[in-house]
Amino acid sequence: MRTLHLHIGFHKTGSSSLQLAMKEYSQQLRSAGVEFLSLGKRGNSSGCIDVSKKDGRLLYQPNRRLEELFAAAKGGSEEAIVSAEHLCFLYRHEDIERIRQICMKYFDHIQIVVYLRRQDLQAISFKKQAARSSVLNLSSSSKLLGHSEGAFPDSDENIKIYYDYFAKLKLWEEVFGRGSLHVRDFSRSALVGGDIVSDFSALLGARVEIPSCRVNEGVGRKQFLLTHKLLELGVAESEINKLKPMMKADDSELYPSRRDAEQFFLRFKASNHLLNNHFLPHKSGLAFSNDFSAYPDQGNDRLRAKDLAQWLPEMFVAGIKDPAGLRDALLIGRIQALMTEKFMDAALMEELEGLVQCLASTAHVAQVQEPWYRLLKKKKRSGR
Repeated sequence: MRTLHLHIGFHKTGSSSLQLAMKEYSQQLRSAGVEFLSLGKRGNSSGCIDVSKKDGRLLYQPNRRLEELFAAAKGGSEEAIVSAEHLCFLYRHEDIERIRQICMKYFDHIQIVVYLRRQDLQAISFKKQAARSSVLNLSSSSKLLGHSEGAFPDSDENIKIYYDYFAKLKLWEEVFGRGSLHVRDFSRSALVGGDIVSDFSALLGARVEIPSCRVNEGVGRKQFLLTHKLLELGVAESEINKLKPMMKADDSELYPSRRDAEQFFLRFKASNHLLNNHFLPHKSGLAFSNDFSAYPDQGNDRLRAKDLAQWLPEMFVAGIKDPAGLRDALLIGRIQALMTEKFMDAALMEELEGLVQCLASTAHVAQVQEPWYRLLKKKKRSGR
């Protein structure tokens, strides 16, 4: 009787750390009767889900790679582990049923393991990940969260679907059966040993001692703000790459205001209440801690004119084609953001509109152009 432990995410809950630790200790796991299977060199099997975007709507589609992974496995162990956080994208019954059918061809029992992080904390971390790339819509985080201003994504149907934890897990439970899901709160106080590797090992019965592993994918405030703005403006990948070194030199932390964080979390209040009652009980009644005291009253997740004044000298010597034109484009964006503020009176609004018109004559960004060699490559559809 073979058992599969299928880890389905969510994103930004230590999945990379878990995958790398399991990959590095795969020999020890195999000796204990557990085979760790993966599509990627670092242990990630998210390539089994294709992620695409059409007319603003995200589409998630299981492909053949999961079945190919199972078919190619040696199959000598009684238990196997697969970790693929892109599985948490699935929200249609037929897609989850397809995953079940693939798994049941090779295993007798399926255990689904999922780690959940409070939505505001997850969104900040996931949007930071979207700022690591220099290409619009290359990564799944870019496709889902976009590149609008601020720590949190704009609300749309894609966001509502992704962060409705309860609706998704209820489908996984319906397909795989009651009792098949192990739902864990991804917070240090809730995890066995305070980390995901120790917690996951405990779920397996701790037959192999695997040391905790932390994959550092930090993104500082400068990289977050500039990358998102440049991608929103449509700046070419080659130009953004020239600016990346000066962005990465800054490791200051980005944080939203307490009010913004709480408002984002409360968008999913109804779903979290059901999640609390069915999968993840918490004294708050909302599945997660409702303590937002770690956030400041005033956030720093907006690009300010003083930021540009400080960063422009570095941008002018980075080798980009038209730094003055890019400066003016960035200033227009800042002025337009100011014009949406509630305190704006008519006279000041008129002055700001005049400034936008003045800058518009010199604003310029090097637009994205698809290089010929990328047309020859298979389009990436499922990046992090």
